[in-house]
Amino acid sequence: MSKRRETRFEVVVEQGGKPNIDGVFDDEKAATERANYLLRLAKFPVVRVVRITGSGREETVFQKSSSGGGTLTTISPITDANLCTDVLQVFSFDSRMTLLRLLRGYWDDQGVVPCEQLHRYYPLRYFEREALLFNPAVSRLASIQAPMLGLKPHERYDQIIRLFTALKDLAQKADTLAPFDQALMRGGIAGLLLAAVDRPVEERDRIVSHAVGSLLEPHRDWGAKLSAVLRLHQEGDGENTRLVDEFAAEIVDGREPIRALIGYSPDLGSAILALLATLRGDLDDRLPHTEPLLALSNAIGGGGFVQTREAVLRRIRGGLDGLTPLTRTGAGSDARAFQAIVDGMIAFDGFMGGPAMAETLTRRGKTVWATGGIDLPFADTVMRLAGRHGTAAGRLGYLLDLGASAYGHHKISFVIQRVAEEFNRVKSAAELAAPGVSVQEVRDGLGRRLRAAGIPRALADGLIAKIATIPDEQRVSVAGTGVPPGQRLGDAGMAAGGMAAGGMEVMTVDVYNPPPAGARLTLRYQGRTVVLPDAGAEIVIGRAADCGIVLDHASASRRHAAVRLGDGGGVLEDLSRNGTRLSREGGESRLLKQGDVAALSGRGEIIIGSLDLGEHPARIAWEITGR
Repeated sequence: MSKRRETRFEVVVEQGGKPNIDGVFDDEKAATERANYLLRLAKFPVVRVVRITGSGREETVFQKSSSGGGTLTTISPITDANLCTDVLQVFSFDSRMTLLRLLRGYWDDQGVVPCEQLHRYYPLRYFEREALLFNPAVSRLASIQAPMLGLKPHERYDQIIRLFTALKDLAQKADTLAPFDQALMRGGIAGLLLAAVDRPVEERDRIVSHAVGSLLEPHRDWGAKLSAVLRLHQEGDGENTRLVDEFAAEIVDGREPIRALIGYSPDLGSAILALLATLRGDLDDRLPHTEPLLALSNAIGGGGFVQTREAVLRRIRGGLDGLTPLTRTGAGSDARAFQAIVDGMIAFDGFMGGPAMAETLTRRGKTVWATGGIDLPFADTVMRLAGRHGTAAGRLGYLLDLGASAYGHHKISFVIQRVAEEFNRVKSAAELAAPGVSVQEVRDGLGRRLRAAGIPRALADGLIAKIATIPDEQRVSVAGTGVPPGQRLGDAGMAAGGMAAGGMEVMTVDVYNPPPAGARLTLRYQGRTVVLPDAGAEIVIGRAADCGIVLDHASASRRHAAVRLGDGGGVLEDLSRNGTRLSREGGESRLLKQGDVAALSGRGEIIIGSLDLGEHPARIAWEITGR
């Protein structure tokens, strides 16, 4: 005789207008507690408890509506995930970023980042009870990672569950890491690393993320969290910069944090332009930007914040990927705002952000430049975007990035045609080389990018062979860059820089007669002399206190201009909003605008300041001499 089924209680929620069972309980009290918990989350229009008797009869014993129902926190669609085979690997930067992207809505709801919650037992238990997040998240990770291990998804699912159990066990022992939290508070990152020097290397990510998570926990808003991390930054310390960069990226890589950091912005276009200025390290402190965003701009402008730059670029791409208009005043204003954004993203070797950004700009360009309600054709959009670049390197970089994207690959025949036409115009291999990059690196880098873009091998080999036959000692065009000095955005072949588009003045440098080897660059201002003795040396001029030459001029930007000494001589790059005048010995004068670059030789003056504002312009003398 079969045993009669016992009475059970099902907690049912409405999701998308359909009932779904959240859980099954043996007693009514436990089921009602779960139902009330779900109501407090305000995610479902209706939550009810249904009693099912042993005979199968159903009776609703609890039902309530939530005014906040309908807004669900779900997992995000990711396609790659960092693989962990040991629980300590969960604390690594790559793993934390995987969890951040997968559960972006959850972190935004909680107002935290992974490094804060991976060490706390009760938040982990809370997350585990979120059936609509926990199980789909584990399933998604399992489906991505199973092929990496040669497993079936359900086998990897079981492994991830075991990793999560081990994570909870470690969280219950997290109090043992409190001494490291104190070391961070007393001695910064250097003190923390010194305190952890005797611990096994594999524990380091756990120790560091716990200490930084404890530092962030008291701060409930995104700006305060970012400021707390940036205060740990010590310029000139590579390991310090790397760690601060990682935690800053973890904080800013989300829509809600970016909104909080920007503060008020009249429209999407203005917000994106503010983020671009942040990437250049030239956010204007005379405008009403938030203090944390200004601090981030200063940090990025100092160099080394690779992960944070990528995180900000992802947020810019997210804004452009949507359908939100860039302005509130119509199509004409949208087109002008888009053009300003495009120009701000120009780099020496294409657009900042690589293939994904090339695709995003092309898609948005089709709609922004639409006429009569009809999108601009793909070919016309590509030609217009490529035309914003004033160099072959920039146009080729954009085309190759576009070809490497899924969107551009569908139009690969057109992309191939345009790439071949651009190569036919190249007169010197050095046209494709950023300062400090050898022609051999150009050739190697182009080969990789041509293959990534899907250019047929025979054509790619022919194009590389063409570059190899061009004498490198021909005259080279030098255009401006719009990226903070030292930033490398592309492959080694066509690396950083950028330039202002449209009508840029182009200087011609005769490389038959470069400055002598061992040249040095001397700057003199207000009785002070600064010497750049080695290739690669750089000095920044501006209002910021950390500049090599500090100006007290209202019209000067915080980081106004950069002077560098390369193997081929001196270079002046304008980073400002108001321009920099270059006056050469003999009377030749030129006004540089943001993103412009000019070669320096002989003697002259760099002039910064505005007579219209009643200023006496700063006149910084330069001289290039041999040793």
